[in-house]
Amino acid sequence: MRRVLFWLALGLNLWLQTTLAQERPLPRFRTQQDSLTVFQLPPVLVEATRGFTAPWGEALPLLTLERRPPEVQFRPALTLTETLHDLPGLWLNDRQNYALGERLLVRSAGWQAAFGVRGVQVVLDGIPLTMPDGQAVLDPVDPAFIRRAELLRGPAALFWGNGSAGALVLSTWPEPIRPGLRVRLLGGSYGLRRLGGEAVLRAGPHALAFHASHLEQEGYRAHSQTRLSRFGLQAGVRLDARSRLRVTLAGAWLDARHPGALTADELARDPRQASARYVATHAGKESRQGQLGATFVHRLPAGWLTFTTFALVRHLDNPLPFAYIRLQRQAAGMRTTWTQERGRWRTGLGLDVTLQDDDRQNFPNNNGRPGTPRLLDQRERVGELALFGLARYAFTPRLQALAGLRLSYLHFALTDYLLTNGDQSGRRTFSVWTPTLGLTYQIMPGTQLFATLGTAFESPTTTELVNRPDGRGGFNPELEPQYLYGIELGGRRRGSAVQADLTLFYQWVRGRIIPFQLEGDGRTFYRNAGRTRQYGIELWLQAQLTPALQARLAYTGARYRFEETELRDKRLPGLPEQHLALTLQYRRGPLWLETTGTAVGPCYADDANTVRVDGYVTLDVTLGLARSLLPGFDVQPFVSVQNVLDRRYVGSVVVNAGGGRYFEPAAGRSVRFGLNLSTP
Repeated sequence: MRRVLFWLALGLNLWLQTTLAQERPLPRFRTQQDSLTVFQLPPVLVEATRGFTAPWGEALPLLTLERRPPEVQFRPALTLTETLHDLPGLWLNDRQNYALGERLLVRSAGWQAAFGVRGVQVVLDGIPLTMPDGQAVLDPVDPAFIRRAELLRGPAALFWGNGSAGALVLSTWPEPIRPGLRVRLLGGSYGLRRLGGEAVLRAGPHALAFHASHLEQEGYRAHSQTRLSRFGLQAGVRLDARSRLRVTLAGAWLDARHPGALTADELARDPRQASARYVATHAGKESRQGQLGATFVHRLPAGWLTFTTFALVRHLDNPLPFAYIRLQRQAAGMRTTWTQERGRWRTGLGLDVTLQDDDRQNFPNNNGRPGTPRLLDQRERVGELALFGLARYAFTPRLQALAGLRLSYLHFALTDYLLTNGDQSGRRTFSVWTPTLGLTYQIMPGTQLFATLGTAFESPTTTELVNRPDGRGGFNPELEPQYLYGIELGGRRRGSAVQADLTLFYQWVRGRIIPFQLEGDGRTFYRNAGRTRQYGIELWLQAQLTPALQARLAYTGARYRFEETELRDKRLPGLPEQHLALTLQYRRGPLWLETTGTAVGPCYADDANTVRVDGYVTLDVTLGLARSLLPGFDVQPFVSVQNVLDRRYVGSVVVNAGGGRYFEPAAGRSVRFGLNLSTP
């Protein structure tokens, strides 16, 4: 049935495109800059594949970060933590471990992820990195080339379905379009070596942007050597006065060792050591991922029609102390949206179809190689079909209301090929309605108040379903989805000198999925634990203090509590309830100086709140110089010092870890030297 619906929807879209292309052309529509119409489309169309949020964002806790050219040029930006620390409500941990990747949380969404990203929709240049089971891998994201980030901090299931307790939409598109070439060399502490570059081409209304990088690093900790290559390409084509086509390609190849987490005693003795079990089993990860997407945009007599399709392939070899995991993933999807604005109404309709197909095999870990006999051999398929609609009505030029509803149908299927314990094949199906209501009021030009009531749901991922405490194959029949309900109240100000965003939120989660471990081998299992509630405040402020000095502040203060069962009134582990980032940027002539101070409150490492992790304060400083020292080239050297105060702290924790192995230490003081070479 799912395949029939998929091909029916695809055929319908192709028929619509063919029919519409034969219609009489409409009068030429205006954009901000006619030469950039292929990309500077009206705000109905933002960020290609999943960019349906921005035009409805007045009533949502949506915040957009634009990275200015000096930030792109001079920040080392090896991690998203360095790139996006200015966004409130977003919690990022650099684990110093590429085999696991950074922890990325929106409020509390994703806190239980042992690796990758969980419960947050992540989109890169129009391609969704979050699969229909709600899990994302960030390998193709190169933080050094991120130009724009849109962060939706509330429930977003109306737009994205499963795993949408928040959304992060990233773009590497360089705006404005300036044809040229840039090469960056970077080296530094802990054996860091990185070479990257990007090229931008333009032919009339068409444009192409390409970036690539290769990183090698010994790492702060033992057994954390990494090699990582990434690339990305975007092409925009103006087909005619009414039609645009955008093609996106991205990929990554990663080979990284896994040092594992430490006990308190090991951390105190030597934070740079690796877990002995992880070293003995050659734990690590080798992965390859490629993805391709295309978006067709057409202007109708009655609004805008977009059709997007994408495909993704991933291969993973993952030796761990408890097993050698091999995974081959294929995923594909399509999305159609129609939007119209007429009189006081703006309306939108959408159709989503996404398919995920994983072949998973587990073997004994034989010194970092797959052993025998095979422990697990199964195929996991996930499909999501969704219909959604929303409407905005303007009661007055100042007062507007938003209402939307989405029906998501999610199907999990598992085929067991091993059959050692009988046939463990199984199916799980979830069908969920997710409504959203919003209200905005404009106090004065540039100043708005908003209120939103939103909902979201997170099904267990395939990884969470197949990790069964009883050791059997198949899906865990006791694990259920969790449901999120949230209320947002806030205001925003957009001025020439001062910009601000303030949001108060209250959310409750039913059936919270929490992780736990039975032994110290690092394998994580999952269970539901009643209800949790969370509330807090998020503040973002940017001020141009002088023509040369800008200040930016991001603060999050919240409470995350269990409400039921034996965990009542306990804090959610692994997540600090307060964190603040203050950035000062000074630019005068060729000199650019940035200082960032980060203060993070304490948190707990376990559900019972018996293991407390202290908070910390860090300071980073970056100095850059823009000079044209060579004819035809701009030469821009820079130096960056991370953790200037050389604080010793825990950067991340493994929640509810077995054997007391909670702690993932952060690096001490590190220095990075870089050089940009670019055509003017």
